Amino acid sequence: YLLLTQLFELHRPRTWVAAVRLMSMVTKSAIGIMYGSAAPDDMGSGTHAASLSEISGLNLLPEGVCRESIRQVWRLLLDSAATEPPQASVLGATRRTRWQIRFEATMELLDSYVGRTEHCVGRPLVSYYMISRELDPGAAVAESGMLTGEMQRIVDLCFGRKRRLGRILLPPDGSWPLISHASRAHTVKHVYDQPGYALVRDSLTLEETQRGASAGRVVADLLYQRAPIDEVFAAMRNHRTMQRKAKAAVANDSYMPNSGEYTANGGEYIANDKYVANGAEADTDAEIERRESSMLLLDAMAQRIEHIVRFIQRQCDFETLLDERKLNANSDATMIVPRKFGYWEHMNEVADQLYYFVLSDTISYTDIHARLYALVFPADSDIHPGSEARKDNSYIWLLLQLLHIEKVAAGPVRADLAGDEDMLEQLLQMYNERQIVSRDAFYLRDLALQATMSHQQASIRDNHGVKFRHPRMAVAMPFAPVLFQLQNEFGQQFKDENYALLQGRDVCAAMKTATVSQIRQYVVPNALYTFLVPARESVAQLQGTATTYLQGGNVGFQLLDFINVGGKHRLLQLIYKMMLAHEQGPQFQFDGRQPSARAGITCVSPHVVDTVYMLLYNAPYSNELMMKEVLEKLRRSDKAMAQGGTRFSAANLRWLYTVYQLMNCRLLRFFKYYAHASHLVHHLRHSLVHVTHRQLYRSLECFALCLVNLQHDVGFLQALMNPAYHGVPLTPHPSALGAIRYSKPKDAWFECAMLARNAAVVIARIETMRGLGDVPGLELDECLDSLAPQPQLWAPAVLRYLPRAVRAYYTRRTPQPSARVSPASVRQLIGARPEHAALLRPGDVAAESALAAFYAAPERQALFLCVVWVLHERQTPPPMAVVRRVLLTFPPLQMSSHTSALLDFIVACETERGTAEPASATMQLLNDFMFRFQLVHHEHVVFALTRGEHDLRTDRMRLLLTRYVLLESPQFSERLDEWHRLDFQGRYWADFEHWKKQDAYLARFPEFFEFEAALEGPLEPAPALSLPVYYENGMVRLLPVLEFALGRMIEAEDRGLLRDVLDRMGILYRLHQVPLTTLMNTLFVYFNAPTLHDAAVVRSLNRALLDMSQQNFSPEFEQFMRGDTDDCTHIDARYVSRIIERIARAIMRHIAPPTKQNLPEIHYREIPNPILLALTECVVELLTWWCLHCAPSSAARLYDSARNGPLVASETEFRAEEQQRRTWAAEWPLAQLLLELIMEPERRPEPGAYAGATYIHSTGLLANVLPDELLAFPIVQHLSRIVLDEPVLKSNSGPKRYFSFVEFARSSQLNADADPDAATRFAATSVFNSFEQNRNHNMANRPNTFLTLLHSVLHYGGIATFNTLSDTIHALATGGELCSDIQLLYLCATVGPILYRLVDHEALYVQILGDLLSSLVQICPRISHLDAECSTDAIEQVMDFFCFVKDQFDPGRSAWRRLAPHIAALP
Repeated sequence: YLLLTQLFELHRPRTWVAAVRLMSMVTKSAIGIMYGSAAPDDMGSGTHAASLSEISGLNLLPEGVCRESIRQVWRLLLDSAATEPPQASVLGATRRTRWQIRFEATMELLDSYVGRTEHCVGRPLVSYYMISRELDPGAAVAESGMLTGEMQRIVDLCFGRKRRLGRILLPPDGSWPLISHASRAHTVKHVYDQPGYALVRDSLTLEETQRGASAGRVVADLLYQRAPIDEVFAAMRNHRTMQRKAKAAVANDSYMPNSGEYTANGGEYIANDKYVANGAEADTDAEIERRESSMLLLDAMAQRIEHIVRFIQRQCDFETLLDERKLNANSDATMIVPRKFGYWEHMNEVADQLYYFVLSDTISYTDIHARLYALVFPADSDIHPGSEARKDNSYIWLLLQLLHIEKVAAGPVRADLAGDEDMLEQLLQMYNERQIVSRDAFYLRDLALQATMSHQQASIRDNHGVKFRHPRMAVAMPFAPVLFQLQNEFGQQFKDENYALLQGRDVCAAMKTATVSQIRQYVVPNALYTFLVPARESVAQLQGTATTYLQGGNVGFQLLDFINVGGKHRLLQLIYKMMLAHEQGPQFQFDGRQPSARAGITCVSPHVVDTVYMLLYNAPYSNELMMKEVLEKLRRSDKAMAQGGTRFSAANLRWLYTVYQLMNCRLLRFFKYYAHASHLVHHLRHSLVHVTHRQLYRSLECFALCLVNLQHDVGFLQALMNPAYHGVPLTPHPSALGAIRYSKPKDAWFECAMLARNAAVVIARIETMRGLGDVPGLELDECLDSLAPQPQLWAPAVLRYLPRAVRAYYTRRTPQPSARVSPASVRQLIGARPEHAALLRPGDVAAESALAAFYAAPERQALFLCVVWVLHERQTPPPMAVVRRVLLTFPPLQMSSHTSALLDFIVACETERGTAEPASATMQLLNDFMFRFQLVHHEHVVFALTRGEHDLRTDRMRLLLTRYVLLESPQFSERLDEWHRLDFQGRYWADFEHWKKQDAYLARFPEFFEFEAALEGPLEPAPALSLPVYYENGMVRLLPVLEFALGRMIEAEDRGLLRDVLDRMGILYRLHQVPLTTLMNTLFVYFNAPTLHDAAVVRSLNRALLDMSQQNFSPEFEQFMRGDTDDCTHIDARYVSRIIERIARAIMRHIAPPTKQNLPEIHYREIPNPILLALTECVVELLTWWCLHCAPSSAARLYDSARNGPLVASETEFRAEEQQRRTWAAEWPLAQLLLELIMEPERRPEPGAYAGATYIHSTGLLANVLPDELLAFPIVQHLSRIVLDEPVLKSNSGPKRYFSFVEFARSSQLNADADPDAATRFAATSVFNSFEQNRNHNMANRPNTFLTLLHSVLHYGGIATFNTLSDTIHALATGGELCSDIQLLYLCATVGPILYRLVDHEALYVQILGDLLSSLVQICPRISHLDAECSTDAIEQVMDFFCFVKDQFDPGRSAWRRLAPHIAALP
C-alpha cells in the first residue's frame, strides 16, 4: 500500500491522480470487506466505533499505514506548492494548474479515509483528529505565508480543531505554584511540559498558554521559599528536559521544507538542520544550559531584590529628614538603627543567595551589577522619570557583599577602577543621599557606598582626584568619617581586650561590628575567631579531665546575622579547618607558630559549636559546601565501619560524637529542608551496627530516630531501595543523584528493634499523608521487608490507624508472638546452671568466665536482665561489677530488645501474682534499674512499654507502668523538676546561658554509659574514652522516643494518661527541632482517633508542642489555647476566607509587616518556607477544630473495659470506621463554605481581594495537606452536582455536518471564513476557556470555575483523589441522568489534564475511559439530529478526545482489550 506513494512524482499530475485513485480504490475495498453490505445510513454500523477501531483491532487496513500515506502525500503537496508557479491560458483566464489537479485528487483520497465517499459514508479508516494532525505542518510553516490559499484554509481548519481540543485537554488555569517540600514529585513535571500535550498546546493563543507555569516562575517561587539550591537546579533541569522532549515531539510532527529557510521562535532553521540563535554559532549543550540557568536565576534574583526593596521603602520614612550635624556628632557613640529593622532579614537572605551564585560562577558580577543599575535607571535612558524614587542604598549594599569575593574584587571591579570607572559612576548615581539623614536611616545600609570606597581604596587610581572625576562623590563622602570612627572604636576595643562589640549582645554593638565587617576584608571574621579561640591557653573542662577545651568568648546571634556574607563564609571556614576538619583533633596557633594539636586540649569549645550551627542557618546557600563535606566524611566513616575491624583514633571518635550531637540537637531543621535529606540514612547505616563505643552509639541511635522522624516524602522509601547510593559529589555546583534503580538491600536496614519499628511507623505516615501512587516501580512491601531482619508484630490498636496498604502487609505477614520469658523458667535457669554462681558468690573467677561464655550466645542475652531482676527481688543482689562485665559483651544495638524482654518479664511476674496493678516494690526496683544502677536506659523502657506489639486498650498493667516511668518515678520526677527549674528556652540560639544550664544539669545528674553508675573505684575493664557532651542528655534522648510513644498512647484511648503526660512533659518539646511539623503529623494521622476528640486533650497536645510566641495563629485559635473557649462554631465564611487569603498572600510572594511582634528570625524558624509555614499552621488550626467538631459523637467510641467495648480490632471494623469517617467529613462545613466562596466570589467578605486563580490554587493546596476526606474528596464529589445541575451543561450543542474535503475543494467560496461551521458553535465555549480570560472579559461561570478548582486539587493530589474522581464519574455514567453531549464533554475535560498520570495506573485508566465511552453510548441516542451525515460540535470534540487518548497515551494491549466492548457499542 505504501509503495503507491512512490508514484507521486511532482511533475506528472496524471501519474499522481492515477496513484491516488488506486489508493482510494484499495481503501474502499478494505472498507467493504470490513463492513460488508451494511447500509451507510444505519447508525448501528458504528461511525464512532470505526474511528476508534484501531483500539479494538478491527481494522483490516491499519490506521498507521493510512496516516503514513496521508503524511507523505500531503508533504509532497506542500513541497510542490512552494516550487511550482501557477500557469495561465493565452486568453488570460486562470486555468487548473497541475498542482490544483493533484490537490483535488488528494482531497478525494482524504474523503475516502474519513468515510465521506459514496458507499463509504460513516465508515472511516482514519479519524478526523488524526487527519488534522497529519495535515497540520506546524505553527512556523502555517504562519510563514508560504502556503497557497486552498492549503492555508485546510491548515487553518486543522489548527482550529486542535485548538478546540487543546481547551479540553489542558486546564482552564495551570499556574500552579511549585511548593518546596509540599508538592508531590509529579508536580515538578507540569502538564504543559508533557510531550503528549505539546502538539495541542502549540495551537493555543498566547493568552491561553500563559495560564501554565514557566521556568522563570518556578525558579522565583523556589528562591522565595528558601528551597535548597540543589532543588532549584533540579527543577530547572526537569523543566529543561521536559521542554526538550516537548519541542522534539512538535518538531517531529512538523513539516520541514526541503529547500529555503524560515524563522521560528527567535532562531533560524536552515537546510542542514543546524539551529542558530541570534545569528551566532550554537555552543555546546553544557554552555547553553549554563547560560539559560544564569539568565533564569538573574531574572528571578533581580525580581526578588526589587520586590524586597520596594517593601522596605513602603515601611520606612525616608522623607522626614534629621539634623545632619547632630547625626554626625553622635555617630561615634550610637550606631544609627531604624525603629524597625526586622525587614533586613530578607536582605540578608537575598545577599546569601546572590553571594553563592556569584561565587559559583552561576551569575557574573557584571550581569548583576548591570541588572541592579537597570532597576534604578531603565535601559532606555540614564535620566528616567521616577529614577529618584527608585534610588536605594540597598542595591549598593548588595553589591558590596559581592566585593568580598576575591575573584570579583580582583577581576571586573579592579579592571573597572583601573579604566573608565563606569561601575563606580553607576554606584554613585544609584546612591540615595536622603536615606542616611532620614528618620529611618540605617548605617549598615546607608554607609554601603562609603564602605565600598574604603574596601576598594587600593584599587582606585589617583585617590585624590577621584572626587573631581565623579562630582557626585561630594554628597556621599561627608559621612565617611563615621566609618573611620567605627573602625577605630572596633580596633581599640579589640586591642584593650574589651569584647563587647564581638559579643554583640545588643543591637547597637552588633550593627557597629557588622558595619566594620564591610570595610576591610576578613578583619571581623578573623577577630571573631580569635575571640572564640583565643591565642592564650585558658583550659576548661566539659565533663572531666578527658574532655578539655580552650575557653573563649560567646558570640551573639544578632552579630552573626548582620555581618557581611563573606565574613560569615570566612569565619565558618576558619572554624571548620581549625576545629572540625582534622583527624588529629582541634588545631591551635600559639605564639605565631604553625597550627597544630595541643596537648591537654582535646575538644572544641561549646561556643564554637554554637557558632557553627548559627552560621549554617544564617547563610545556608554560601556554606552548603562545608555541610556536604562533613556528610561525605560521615559516609566514608560509615563505610569504613562496614569493613569490620576498623579502629578509630580518639580524635576521630570525638569528632564523630561532636558532629552527631550538632546534627541531632541543632541541625535537624537544616536537614529537614536539605535537598538530599531522604538519603542521609545511608550515612549512618553501618555505624548503627558496628559502633561499639556505647556513648557514641546512644548519640547515633538518637540521631537515627530523629532523622527518620524528619522524613515526610516518598524519597525516603526510594532511599531505602537505593543501595547503590554513593553520596553527593563535593562540588560548589549543585548536584543530582541521578536515576534510582530500585533494589532490595541484602541486609536489613535496622537490626535495632526500636529503630525498625520507628521507621515502619514513619513509612505508614508517609503513605497516609503523601501516598505512593505517583512513584512507578516502587514496591511498598519491599520497603517494609527491608526494615528489620524479622517481621514485626503490631497490635490491632496500631493497625487501626495504619493505611490499608501497610495494614495489609502486616496482616499477611503476621509473625508468631515472640517467646515470652516466664518467671518459672528464669528461676529454674538460676538454679540449674552453675554459671550463675558468679552472681551469688562474688570473687569466683572461674564462675565469672563461665557466666560470660554462657551469655555470649545471642539467643540467651535477653535472659540476663531477667536473671538480675529475680536476684534483686530475692534480696540477693548480684555484684554490679560482674553484671557490668557481662553486659559490656552485649551489642549496644540489642539493648532496646533486651529491655523489651525485661519489661515483658516484669509484666508476666505481676500477672502471675494475680494483681491488677504493679506492686510498689516492682516499680521501685524498675526505678533503680533505670536511674540508680542505669542497667537499662529510660528511653528504652518507654519504648518497651509502648512499642506497639501489645494492645494497650486492654493491657492495664502496661499502661500503669507507662504512667509510672513517665510521671511517677521519683528519680525521673526529680530530673524533670530540675529541667523546669533551669528553664531551657525554646529559642536556644538567643539563650546565652544555655551551656551553663546544660552543664548544671549534667553536674547534678551525671550520665553513665557503661553500667558503672553503682560502682566506685577502678573499673575492670577500664571505661572507654569519655566523649565531650555539648547538647545531649537523658531528656534530649527521651524526646524522639516520646514522640513514638505519643502515638501508642493515643491508640490506647486513655485520655487521662495522655493529658497528664502532655501537661507534665510538654516543656521538653522546647528543644524539639520540628514541634510544629510533629503536631501536624500527629493530628493528621490520628484525626479520626476518639482520644483526640476532646477539647481538653487536644488543647494539651497543642500546648505541649507549640511555642505560641514563635507561631502566628488566628485570634480564634489563640483564644482556644488560652482556654477561653471550646467552641468551633466560628468556622464561617469570614474565617475560612481568612485562611485561604493567608495562603494566597504567601503564594503571591507578598511581603508584609509581621502581624505579631517578636516572632523569631526567618532563618531560625522551624519552617523558613513562608508558603509551607502558612499551610502547616492552617492545617493545625483546622484539624483542631475538626477534633472539637467530632467531640460530641466520639465519646461513645472510646473503649471502656468496664462495659467491655467497643473494641475495634478487625479489618471489617476498620473499613466501617473509614466509611463513617467520610460521612462525618461530609457534615463538616469547611468544604461547603469553600465551594460557595469560590463559586460565588461576591459572597466573600472582601470580594476584590485575591479574586483570581491564586485563591483557587490556594484551596487546591490546602485540600491536599488536609486529610482527603475533609476537603479533597468533597470537592471532587461535587463534580456530579455541577454536571447535573448547571443549565449551560444540560443543553445539547448544535448540529454540525461531517466535513468533506472534496466539497471543500470544489467550493467557489474561496474567501469564506476558514471555519464553515462557525455559526453553529455552541454557547458553552466559555466553560472551557481560560479562567483568567473569562474573568477579565466578564464571562466567568460556575462550571469553568469549578473545573479550575478541580484540576488544582487533582494536580496537587495523589492517586486516592483519582480513585474518588473515578467513582464519581462511574456514578454519573451508571446513574442514567446524563442527558447532553456538553455534559460528556465536560467530563472529558476533567480527565484530559491528568491523562499523563493515569496512564501508569492501568485499572484506573480503563475504569475512567470505559465509563466515558459508556456515557457516549447512552447520550448519542438522545440526540435527534445525529446521523451518518451530521454530528454535533461537542460530540466531535469528544471523539477527538478519544482519538487523542488512543494516539498519545497508550497503556498497552491488555487495557484496550478491556475497553473493546465499550468501543464496539459506540454508534
